[in-house]
Amino acid sequence: MLVLTKTIKPKALNANAMRSVLLTGMRKMAPQIKKEFEGTTKTWKHKPRFEWVVNTKPSGPEILVGTDDEIYRYVNNGTGLYGPRHSTYEIWAGAYTGKSDKTHLVYASAFTPKTTPGSLTSGAGFRGKPDRRRAMVVHKGIKPRGFTGQIKKIWAPRFKREMEAVMRDVRKASDNGA
Repeated sequence: MLVLTKTIKPKALNANAMRSVLLTGMRKMAPQIKKEFEGTTKTWKHKPRFEWVVNTKPSGPEILVGTDDEIYRYVNNGTGLYGPRHSTYEIWAGAYTGKSDKTHLVYASAFTPKTTPGSLTSGAGFRGKPDRRRAMVVHKGIKPRGFTGQIKKIWAPRFKREMEAVMRDVRKASDNGA
């Protein structure tokens, strides 16, 4: 009995086609993820600016969405006891405004924030009439909202599924298999 064998050699990987299809897939997802971040500040007067970038690195594809907005960072990461320093902080009248003629902080004791830890939504919030006067207050800080972690938890499985689908398209685009 005679058995003949033939080596089947796949075509060379078309790296340019592969990268193009990967980038197209990620560029479709990035604005959706950015919109998720923007939704966290929907009712804010202060509007942080979010941007996105896509990368095809050797370690794998990635979509980066973020802002360099300081206020957003405080709300997302927390401050004071709840933030990186884990300690209270003092706020003095005029210290942050640069107006040395300010002798007292005037603020409302009734307050409801527009965002809450563990939620990606932004509500109306509430601030009562100013009814407190102090030269200085010791602030406990802002509890972290953790928007970034919550959005990552939602989008990581979607990203994985989408990239798997894109990789099937990449295989077809690179002429490297059925």
